[in-house]
Amino acid sequence: MGDSKPDTGSGPDSALTVKGLIDLLATFPADARVVVDGYEDGFDNVSSDSLSAISIRHKPDHADWEGENENARWDPGDNDITAVRIARRYGF
Repeated sequence: MGDSKPDTGSGPDSALTVKGLIDLLATFPADARVVVDGYEDGFDNVSSDSLSAISIRHKPDHADWEGENENARWDPGDNDITAVRIARRYGF
């Protein structure tokens, strides 16, 4: 694995891609479990049911408590991006 790691900074041009995630995951033991933060505490396992393709767009004026991208499902536009969502166990 090289010393180069994908930029994981903020903004639409520095977002982690599927290839970048695969490269990062390849630096961990192959039998390591993949988890996401639980709703309030602990961790939930990631399964194939946790992954879905969604359409998003960058929202530069987002509030601190909101994600920097918004769901573009209900209002499609020319700047929408296909993304892979990794959901927690209950899809929150």
